[in-house]
Amino acid sequence: MNRVFLNDVWVNTILIDLVGISFDSVLKYELFFIGLIIPFFEVLFAGLLLFSKNKKKISFYLIAIHLAVLIILGPFGLNFNSVIWFWNLALIFVLIILYNKAFEITEAKNILSHNFYWLILWFVMPVFSFFGRWYQYLSFNLYSGKGEQMYIYFLRKDLVKPEFGSITLYNHKPSVNLHNWAMKELNSAPIPEMEVYLKIGEEIKKRYGKNRVKIILYNSGNKKITEL
Repeated sequence: MNRVFLNDVWVNTILIDLVGISFDSVLKYELFFIGLIIPFFEVLFAGLLLFSKNKKKISFYLIAIHLAVLIILGPFGLNFNSVIWFWNLALIFVLIILYNKAFEITEAKNILSHNFYWLILWFVMPVFSFFGRWYQYLSFNLYSGKGEQMYIYFLRKDLVKPEFGSITLYNHKPSVNLHNWAMKELNSAPIPEMEVYLKIGEEIKKRYGKNRVKIILYNSGNKKITEL
């Protein structure tokens, strides 16, 4: 639930790329904040799945969400980020298998004691992601738009390759967005963590030379630019 998600996913990916609505129309008909419906219902149904007695009915709504994701990002939609197609298919089957028949938890104490480490991993560790102490992707934080985007800033134009994807200008020099490069070549997003960015930055500087490239991190939330 943040403006970066609304801008990058709701407006650019869904409204503009998928539906074909122009940005002027988004502003004219005030469609920007309508995108908050997406995270609202995701959180709502997840909570109901935990506490509602009619879990089978709630599972149908969650299956519908996963199907919607497949329609939007799948081969008949934007054909984007193919690695997550299988995640969504897997989660659909998990929901069908788990909630096909009604069940009740009768021995909660035993479940807590036998799954203590999993509960820590799933419910406690993600809290540390708010302080940069735990990975975003291990905290169910995908497509949120949080974190920095990495840009590779080339000081010479001849170093830029076609497989890098779309090129942007930074200080009148070509720069490549790591996310766009990964999506073009791997059809999968890079892990947006500082630890990973530092390793990638070191490898790129080693291959191209420190005097030929610069590594820039850009936070679209606070507009902060950091050079590694």
